[in-house]
Amino acid sequence: MESVWISEYGKLYKQTTTKQLKPEGTRMHASLCTEDFNDVLSLLEDKAVHELKPVFKFSRTNGVDTLTAQNFVGVIQTPSGNQIEILPKTSVSASEEAARDILIKMLVELRDSPFHEGVMANLHAHNMPLFELLIGQFLKHVGNIVRKGIARKYVDQEGNLVFLRGKLQLREHIKRNMIDQSRFYCEYDEYERNRPINRLIKGALEVCLKVSRSAANRQLCREYLYWFDQVPITKDYKSDFRAMKQDRFVNHYQKALPICRLILARLNPLTKQGQNQCISVLFDMNRVFEHYVASKLGTKITRWSLKTQVSQQYLVERYRDKPIFRLIPDLEFSRGELCVIADTKWKLIDENEKPHNISQTDLYQMFTYLKKYLAFQTVKVVVLVYPATDNFKRPLEPFWFDRQQTEVLMVLPYDLQSDELIGFQELEKLCFGNGPTGSHLARHLTHG
Repeated sequence: MESVWISEYGKLYKQTTTKQLKPEGTRMHASLCTEDFNDVLSLLEDKAVHELKPVFKFSRTNGVDTLTAQNFVGVIQTPSGNQIEILPKTSVSASEEAARDILIKMLVELRDSPFHEGVMANLHAHNMPLFELLIGQFLKHVGNIVRKGIARKYVDQEGNLVFLRGKLQLREHIKRNMIDQSRFYCEYDEYERNRPINRLIKGALEVCLKVSRSAANRQLCREYLYWFDQVPITKDYKSDFRAMKQDRFVNHYQKALPICRLILARLNPLTKQGQNQCISVLFDMNRVFEHYVASKLGTKITRWSLKTQVSQQYLVERYRDKPIFRLIPDLEFSRGELCVIADTKWKLIDENEKPHNISQTDLYQMFTYLKKYLAFQTVKVVVLVYPATDNFKRPLEPFWFDRQQTEVLMVLPYDLQSDELIGFQELEKLCFGNGPTGSHLARHLTHG
C-alpha cells in the first residue's frame, strides 16, 4: 500500500503501459495505476461526496487521462488500500508536512469537524496521514469512555434458571418444571452493555481496525475491542443512531459520537458495496477558511463586534409579495454606528499582477453587499479576505466604487501562520483616521 499527495488543483495522472509519468517539478502532482485511477474517477459520480461540486475534473493531457483536484481537501483511500491526500495550496514550494499542518490547524476550529475537540499539540501532523489522525482522535475519545466506564442498561429477561432470580413466573414455572423442580422460571433485569451507543462504538472500532495502517492505532483498536467484547457490532448504524438514548450514563460518549458517525458513514467499506468503492474524508476549503477566520478574528479584534453569516437583506425586495435571493455575507464587523461587511475567499491572489486574480463576480458580490447592508451609512466599507501567500503579503490598494471616495472595497491577506488579518489597522484608519474618508466619516459618527 502506498500514499501520495497532491495540492489543491493538482493533477492525478493515469499511468500507461508505455510511459511512466512522474510528478511535474514538485510533488504537487502524482500518477496512479489504472485500477486506482478508475476508482478515484468514480468519485465524480458519487453524489454522497458533495451535492453540487465534483471533487475532481476529468480531462486528457497530452493523450493521458487526468483528474484535476478542485477546492476540496482531505484524504481518499482506494479499495487497494492506497491513499491520496489532497492538501491546501498556500505556496508553490510548501512541503507536505507544512500543508498538512495548516489544514489540521484550520480543521480544529471547524465547528462540525472531527478534529474540533482536538488540540494542535496532540494533532501535530508531521508524516501522519489524515486518516490516521482522524482514527487517532476517535481512539482518544474511546479511551476516555473505557476509563470512565462503558454504559450499561437494564434489559428485561426471562429464563429457566437453576436459582431464583428476580420475580418467579408461577404459571410458566409450573408448566416447565412440574417434573424437574431444580429450576425456576424467572423474569429478571439484566444489566448489560448491549445498547445502541455501544454497538456504534464497536462498529466504528472494527472499521478503524480494517482501514488503519498505523501499528499504534491498530493496537489500540484491539485493546478497546476487548472491552466491548460482549457487545454485538451495529448492523444498521442509522437505526442505532435513531434508537440511541441520551442519559447521564453516556455523557462521556458525546465527543466520540461525531467521529463515530463519520467513520461508519464514510470510511466503512461495507457501506460502499455496489457503489463507489473509495472511502473518503473531504472538506470544502472555502468553508474551512471561512470558519477559521471567523473563529480567530472573534478573539483578536476585540474593539469590534463580530457576527457571522448575517442574513438580513435580500437582492430582490419584492417578487410576488415576498423578498427573494437572500444575501448572506460571511462576516459583519460593527463598532458604534459603523458596520463593515466582509467575505472570505479561499483563493490565491497575486499582488504583482492586475487584476490580481480577483474575479469580477466577487466584485459584483461585494458591491451588492455594500448597497444592501450599508445603505444608511455615509461612507461604506466592504472587505475581501484571501489567504496570505508568497505573492500576497500586504493589502491591495483600495478599490473605490465611486468618484467621491465614499464607497470602498479593501482586499486584505490573512496570515495563517501568525493568525493576523494584515491591513486591518489600515482599515481602521480609513474609517476613523485623518484621511479623506476617515475625516468625512467622523463627522457622521458619535464615537471616535
